[in-house]
Amino acid sequence: MSVEIKEKHFKPKAHILTLLGEELIKNPVMAIYELVKNSYDADANEVNVYFRDVDNIDNAAIVIEDDGTGMTTEVVEDVWLEPGSDFRKPVVNGERQIVKSPLFNRIPMGEKGVGRFAVHKLSTKILLISRPLIIEYDEDNKNIITQYLADYEIELYINWKDFSQSKHLSDIPIKWKLRKDESTFRFKEKSGTYIHLSGLKETWTKGMARDLKGHTLSMLSPRVKEGSFKINLNFDNQWLSDFPTVDKIIDEAPFKLFAMVDENYNLTFEYKFSLENNKEIGIRKINAVENPKLYERNIKGEIKPYIRKEFELKEYPKEIIEDLLKTFDESLELPFGGFMFELNTFDLDSQSLKDYSVEPPLTRKILKENSGIKVYKGDLRVFDYGEKGNDWLGIDLKRVQDTSWFSNNLVIGFVYLDAENSASLVEKTNREGFVENQSFILFKYLLDFILTQFKSERSKDREKWLQFNKKETKSLFDERISLFKNLLENADLNDDEKKKKILEEAENIEKKYEEDKKILLIPAGVGMTASVALHEIEKLVPRMEETVKTIPLKSEIITDQVQELKQYTEGIISVLRKGGEKPVNITDAVNRAFNNYKLKLSDRKINYIIDIPHNVETINCDKRFFITVLMNIIDNSIHWLDTVYKENKEIYLKAIKEENGISIFIADNGPGFKDDISELIRPFFSRKSDGIGIGLYLVDTIMLKYGKFDIIGSMELSDFGIPEKYTGAVVKLIFNKNQL
Repeated sequence: MSVEIKEKHFKPKAHILTLLGEELIKNPVMAIYELVKNSYDADANEVNVYFRDVDNIDNAAIVIEDDGTGMTTEVVEDVWLEPGSDFRKPVVNGERQIVKSPLFNRIPMGEKGVGRFAVHKLSTKILLISRPLIIEYDEDNKNIITQYLADYEIELYINWKDFSQSKHLSDIPIKWKLRKDESTFRFKEKSGTYIHLSGLKETWTKGMARDLKGHTLSMLSPRVKEGSFKINLNFDNQWLSDFPTVDKIIDEAPFKLFAMVDENYNLTFEYKFSLENNKEIGIRKINAVENPKLYERNIKGEIKPYIRKEFELKEYPKEIIEDLLKTFDESLELPFGGFMFELNTFDLDSQSLKDYSVEPPLTRKILKENSGIKVYKGDLRVFDYGEKGNDWLGIDLKRVQDTSWFSNNLVIGFVYLDAENSASLVEKTNREGFVENQSFILFKYLLDFILTQFKSERSKDREKWLQFNKKETKSLFDERISLFKNLLENADLNDDEKKKKILEEAENIEKKYEEDKKILLIPAGVGMTASVALHEIEKLVPRMEETVKTIPLKSEIITDQVQELKQYTEGIISVLRKGGEKPVNITDAVNRAFNNYKLKLSDRKINYIIDIPHNVETINCDKRFFITVLMNIIDNSIHWLDTVYKENKEIYLKAIKEENGISIFIADNGPGFKDDISELIRPFFSRKSDGIGIGLYLVDTIMLKYGKFDIIGSMELSDFGIPEKYTGAVVKLIFNKNQL
């Protein structure tokens, strides 16, 4: 059978340029930004954007003019008229190379060769005038030997309506003039490019103008040196008068963060809380000098749980997850070279505003228009991070799940990336953020980690601030009811019978509170045990299915798996069974708690040692509560041990009989606690990214019923016979109530 081979080349229709402009550039504001980026890449000191007769669509025009290096005839022909050119960032052997600008060594912001499509978004006609600066290099093409103005100027005019749907792109020639008479030049004494856009596609409004102004102000990084690059925006009317800027409220922000992560995952973190109009409450500063263990350290290990969770959510097999985590462990540097992060957060309730804002209505207005976290690569912004409605770091979702978080509309933040080293963070062609590759996912994890640390510090000061304005100290319910009863006892009441009834009612309220608290504690414990067990069962069942399909059936494997399933189900049953205050075998309960984490401990290569002497047998408590307490503490140890790089990770549990009861110590060799116990047991306080912050609060609440929950310092280890190597988190559960 004969085979006929046919060949034909793509022949795009002429109107594809207009279509691409409409699809790739989402709005006129972004179109202006693309043209501004071209000026930046051309080594301009400044770019002027003028709007002429914008009130009259028939005569309206937009002019973009810069003092950059201009375009030679070769650039016009081989770059500007070649959509998708890799002129700025050529690809060599599959990798994108960076060609810095000749004068200022700028990293090019336009990398896909599609910025010229911006003109299609804005208008139907373009007049382009450019006079180039001729630059000559040495033999190695590295050093500039000489530079001079070209003796010509280019003038190019295009009416995009000529690019009709019926014609092919290759059938429409583009012509331009090469002027040689210097007296007719637009650029007589300097190089530059002038673009005049007419036949505008949209009627500009005051709202659009002010929106563009806001975007223009945010296009340049706040860290750009004054005079290095300037964007001037001008409308021939009063649309931009009295335009408020972010600078007016940044300094007054109550909560401030500066963080830096270098290419090796080393974190520097500084925090400040202050109220400009309320000096009485004081100022709190935290930095690496005052607390080096917490805020100047390598955080690579602390990002590892994020990576693990991502792979588990994607349901990768256990072996694949371990291989991927090993790859992460072995990678020494960040693929995007590190970054800086500045964050300012506010509070908008009336009383709070009075404490820090000079002009509360203005603060509200600026936050409404400018809240969010923006990203900058080098000098210029990466859109559309920080735009209205783009909560790209999920702050509002965190706020829904945990009220100690701040919402996105209370934030003004800036992330600064090194343009040269962040090539792995690739902008989408449609200019709506970065491509969601592994580098971007890691970038978000690091920011999420920093935000979690900031939230923890912020919540401490926010709580203090709120209590200060209430002018009263917060106390626990049982403390308040006790105070109320004392006041009642000492009150001068004439009717003893009424006094007795009021006291009885107070005692009934106290009793009901204790009952309700117990009712709530039980499902909290059940929920945690069940969630841990069900998570492991979910991974176990597919493995059991594979085993039973194996021929011949490997009985020893399926037997082990059935035993594992039995342990998890028994773990759930152990907290579902009705409890009550009765003797609980300590060894059995401890083994049950650790068995519930058997697979998790194994995956993370964490060993555990149980040291319970024969004379320590039982404690009087509800078994459900005891297991819940143990599981919360073990779960914390597992999480933080997974963040450290050391050969032997261990959890150590020791029980001892003391004069007034039994104490149980749980210690590990992880990073240890970073906060005072008063913070750790506060509801909703957590340094875990997905932590709810009720674990240690639950532990403390339960232990108040049976004794006390305490944290042991490293200096006290020898007093209780705990080996010195357990210098991480060490807690003590004291059972000294109702133990007879």
